[in-house]
Amino acid sequence: MEIHALSSAGKPVAGWIARDAIQSCREACGGHGYLKAAGLGDLRNVNDANCTYEGENNVLLQQTSNWLLQLWTKKISTGAGPIHTPMGSADFLTNMNEILKTRFIARTVEEAINPEALLAAYKWIVCWLLQATANKVKSQHQLGKDTFTAKNDSQVFFAKTLSLAFIEHFILHTFMSRVTSDGLDLSVKAVLLKLCSLYGAYSLEKHLVTLYQGGYAVGPEPAQLIRDGILDLYSKLKPEAVALVDVLAPPDFALNSVLGKSDGKVYENLQAALFQGPQVFERPEWWEDVVHWRQRSKL
Repeated sequence: MEIHALSSAGKPVAGWIARDAIQSCREACGGHGYLKAAGLGDLRNVNDANCTYEGENNVLLQQTSNWLLQLWTKKISTGAGPIHTPMGSADFLTNMNEILKTRFIARTVEEAINPEALLAAYKWIVCWLLQATANKVKSQHQLGKDTFTAKNDSQVFFAKTLSLAFIEHFILHTFMSRVTSDGLDLSVKAVLLKLCSLYGAYSLEKHLVTLYQGGYAVGPEPAQLIRDGILDLYSKLKPEAVALVDVLAPPDFALNSVLGKSDGKVYENLQAALFQGPQVFERPEWWEDVVHWRQRSKL
């Protein structure tokens, strides 16, 4: 059940991140990004279907929240012992009561974007949303709704957000575990830790409403520290951006983009692509229709 819950939430998050990244890249390239030769349109077309095939994303997220609600029921209703799952993704729910008592304590930007602090915040979010979602479903049942309708009416702001927060916590936890493991070059580890912090802070910023709603964060400082941290990490990672992309990027022939070639010669490649097109230096067959469009019809 755990691997199903993780994959059911992981697929939507990965698909949506790719969708948003492609669109951001397209807009960042201006009109050039809209060219066929840029390849971004093809990437968007290929990925867009991913948001609905192999399971519609919003439906898949319900599978994850259903599993988490089952764990909640076992823990609260039956008084079951510690929660243990094969991959350990939900083990922290054992300490739910203690986690819900924690609060945002960072006083500096560095403390706020520390991966450990981000993980602590995510644990609280998942626990709070799980409790809130369970109470929401219960209240819907008390209104006389059947199980299907009760869960359906508990998706927006509750179950869906719970599933997203849960998988984001798992991604961040796995990322940090690998980055802090032995064997990594220290210079590589330093860059990846910044990237880990950026992912965590960027994702957590979207849940600020929940942090304030549940009382984990109070006052303007928490939001300001997290947002300042994101901007600071952007600046620090900017010099590493090309290297990070080169590590993950497919070869040029596979990417098939004049804007994304590894040599960085954007305008030279763009010009070459335009000049190599068929009949680019010839008049089109319909040129006279354009030039003499004012002539009256002879009919």
